[in-house]
Amino acid sequence: MNLFENQKYYNRNDFDKISYEDQKELFLRIRAWVPTATNEIRYNKDKYKKYIIKKIEQICAYACSGHIPSQDYMGYIYKRGFAEIFPINYKRALEWNIIAAANGSKLAPQKMKTFMNPAVDMILMSPRWGQIIKFNDLNLKNYFWFLSQYICEILYKELNLDPVEMSKKDLIEEDINENRTRIFFDRFRNRSVEKAITALVDQLPEDMPENEDEGFGEDLLKNPDADNEPEDDIANLNIEDID
Repeated sequence: MNLFENQKYYNRNDFDKISYEDQKELFLRIRAWVPTATNEIRYNKDKYKKYIIKKIEQICAYACSGHIPSQDYMGYIYKRGFAEIFPINYKRALEWNIIAAANGSKLAPQKMKTFMNPAVDMILMSPRWGQIIKFNDLNLKNYFWFLSQYICEILYKELNLDPVEMSKKDLIEEDINENRTRIFFDRFRNRSVEKAITALVDQLPEDMPENEDEGFGEDLLKNPDADNEPEDDIANLNIEDID
């Protein structure tokens, strides 16, 4: 698949420019590719299992090398599993989604909405959230993925995530317990949000008044036609087919 050879899918700056719909298409192409097999393989249980595992291992290798669509897929396959062939691992799923989001994926924050919504809300309730919204040209169509990616960049460092080392770890009981996984990651998320708020405020110009019109940030989020609007509305998309 030429998809894996395209260098712009390894680079945060390049991948961040790709629209949500195009990123989604890249992910769906990988997802559709995994189960494709000849009838000879498909109807032989042992052969099919080895075949699927080999494909997932190939995708994991690309993900470890920095291929962002493959990182999106690893977050998906660890959350959903693959019948009796590939086990669910909630901890690994969230780790891969954090990595993908930190690298510019717009899909990963959407797939982590339950996890990311409280974090984004914390930023929007911070004392200078209006200035943060205005300075970063955020509006209804881009604020969620922008702030989620920002938080995930910090989470990536806080959790000391190493894709290669992750791929070597065996599955343990805690990894398949969704509640325990959430409790573990929530602590790191909340700490990362505090650092994100500090970093976002530090970026603000010194001459930007702290008490400038308290309502302007809210107006920007309500206005999808604000200046510097990105092309894609990902705030309210239904992506049940890829979650």
